Amino acid sequence: MADQNSADVARKLALLKMRFREKALCALSSLQQSLSRVHSSGVDSGEILSAYQSLHRLAGSAGTFGYSALGREARELEQIIKPFVEKAPGTHDDVSQFLDQSFMRRVEGLSDMVSGGGSESTPTGSALEEGLRDVAEPMVVLVEPEPDRARSLASALTHHGFIIHSYSGLLDVPERVLVDASAVLVRDSLFSAGGNTFGTDVTLPPIICVGSVDGFDDRYKLAENGADGFFPEPVDVPLLADYIERLIGERLELGKGRVLIVDDDPELLEHYGLVLEDGGMNVHKVRSPSELLGALSEFQPDLVLMDVQMGHYSGPTLARMLRFDPEWVGLHIIFLSSEDDREFQVDALSKGGDVFLTKPISDSFLLRAVRVKCNRARQLAKLASRDSLTGLLKHSLVKQEVGKEHSRCRRFGQDSVVAMLDLDHFKLVNDRFGHRTGDLVIKGLANLLRHRLRKTDVIGRYGGEEFLVVMPDCSLENAVEALQAVCEQMRRISYTSKGQEFFVTVSIGLAPLAAFENGEEAIEAADQALYVQKSRGRNGVSVFGEADIGSAGKVVQCTS
Repeated sequence: MADQNSADVARKLALLKMRFREKALCALSSLQQSLSRVHSSGVDSGEILSAYQSLHRLAGSAGTFGYSALGREARELEQIIKPFVEKAPGTHDDVSQFLDQSFMRRVEGLSDMVSGGGSESTPTGSALEEGLRDVAEPMVVLVEPEPDRARSLASALTHHGFIIHSYSGLLDVPERVLVDASAVLVRDSLFSAGGNTFGTDVTLPPIICVGSVDGFDDRYKLAENGADGFFPEPVDVPLLADYIERLIGERLELGKGRVLIVDDDPELLEHYGLVLEDGGMNVHKVRSPSELLGALSEFQPDLVLMDVQMGHYSGPTLARMLRFDPEWVGLHIIFLSSEDDREFQVDALSKGGDVFLTKPISDSFLLRAVRVKCNRARQLAKLASRDSLTGLLKHSLVKQEVGKEHSRCRRFGQDSVVAMLDLDHFKLVNDRFGHRTGDLVIKGLANLLRHRLRKTDVIGRYGGEEFLVVMPDCSLENAVEALQAVCEQMRRISYTSKGQEFFVTVSIGLAPLAAFENGEEAIEAADQALYVQKSRGRNGVSVFGEADIGSAGKVVQCTS
């Protein structure tokens, strides 16, 4: 399927190149006729401006379609005309200073550059970024030559929700497993001695080394060989699990992003869209700047990719206009232009842009630049909407999700469930082992919920050691089964602090969302069921009793 998609993208890019070639030949024919009229009849500032704009467009777009030499030559000719365009209209003698036979021959030569074809287009998307694909399951490769240590670490990580594939040597790991892995754990002696010797050219997932030697030189050697992390023995497994989770999250974020492209050149607009979509971006294309505000509100992009000049619209002026609205003050804006004057670029950025990319730009560089900026934009947005400790939705936002799902399931008559979770005896953990250890336990449950629940389930940190989960299109029976599995998994996770091993359990209360008048009542019902489970001995699941559905009174009946 990936090969088919790449072939389809390559075919579309080739068609765009043909369209550019045809339009460029027409534009150059008009350009030659226009300049011939000026050369023979005298000064016409409108004709000169039109010629300048035509050369400017060619300089900015030719390289994208493989005509790098054409772009460079058009850029040089554009710079020759530019001083005249920026001044008041002059005399025929002024025009003759640049519009001589040599200049005209160079303009005629542009058509030959187009007719001669262009260089090969730069491969894009999946061909360049094989390693940045979404990982369906958190699978971790463990490379450990000592069987007992391998079994012990694999067992501990399994309780944190990871699928473990164990091997005794680097060369034993199949290429297909490396491609699908979320992370690789390697004995430090294997990695230090041989470096990155997996015997494959595929893009590797994050590599974390484990070992007993923990000096400066040892760590430097691991970093030099490409390691992404190191954990000394004895391994703090909850801390390791949290580190793996963070690396997975960072890696997956690189393959995502919502990009709004604004460009009045249809071929460039389509080309940039294909390149970014093939690289995993969600793209919305706007050809007319007058449609920009509506597209922003509807699409809610992470980033805007915008040409600097689109007809009589200025990109920097559009950026300044967007900043009028507080909603778009933090929106990342990348300018694309063939303008290489540094003063012009700085001035454009001062009006509201964040990055200035000079055309022509390779497809691979564009994809990487957009990915980096999208990742940064999403990180900043995440800080505003996500709990800093767990990465889950904050209290207010997860409550909003309950309200949205309540409206949806009442409207369509579908079952949905809301669940309230609370770590048992958590205050004792903080009092005995400290808040740092308590934070690890909270993150451990957050990671477990992410792994064990469905992608469609919404998880939030409700406060302290409490969590709120919305399970759309889910029966009570299925919700009980899924969350009982979470309870069972949680009680098996071993934590160690101050030389002591301990375990933590979780209590859960459930309520059928559609049975209540609003989301707030459903949350209250789930909370009541939670505390019934607490009174029953904790470590399990209780469901709000049917006798109380639609009532805000006491719980009469709960089932475990």
